[in-house]
Amino acid sequence: MKKTYLILTISFALTTMLSLVSCDDHSHDSHEGQSDKAISEMSDDRLMSIETHEDTKRLGKEFHVKLANQFAKTELTDSSFPLLAELDANYVVWSKTLVKIPGTVCDHEEGEEHIHDHAAEARLEKLSDEELLELQKAIQEELMGLMSRLDEIISNK
Repeated sequence: MKKTYLILTISFALTTMLSLVSCDDHSHDSHEGQSDKAISEMSDDRLMSIETHEDTKRLGKEFHVKLANQFAKTELTDSSFPLLAELDANYVVWSKTLVKIPGTVCDHEEGEEHIHDHAAEARLEKLSDEELLELQKAIQEELMGLMSRLDEIISNK
């Protein structure tokens, strides 16, 4: 049991660290660094994709903090602990679907490591603006499911 706890703790710590240094976790304005001309040339679907993406990043960060706080309050022997661990693993998988939208600026803080999945970003470039919007909505819907599951676990304690 101690070994499992150690593995979960390390996994959680690594996930938190990666989320802090990832480009996808900044709360900067999604249009920052882009010219007004570039923004005006974007379709409504592309603009809505960017807004949905930014909102999802914010919600994801809030969810992860809430999950971490719940972990901190939950004893290893509590029946909800394995459920929280499973939810954390699902979050890690989900977070890999949240890729920077092509054409948006990645703004790193001074000295911050540059971490991106450029291959995933390149695959997104092949999508139409409408398809990109649908994808962003689906990614956000998955997060909402994780959030609902956490609320359910908390309410059953």
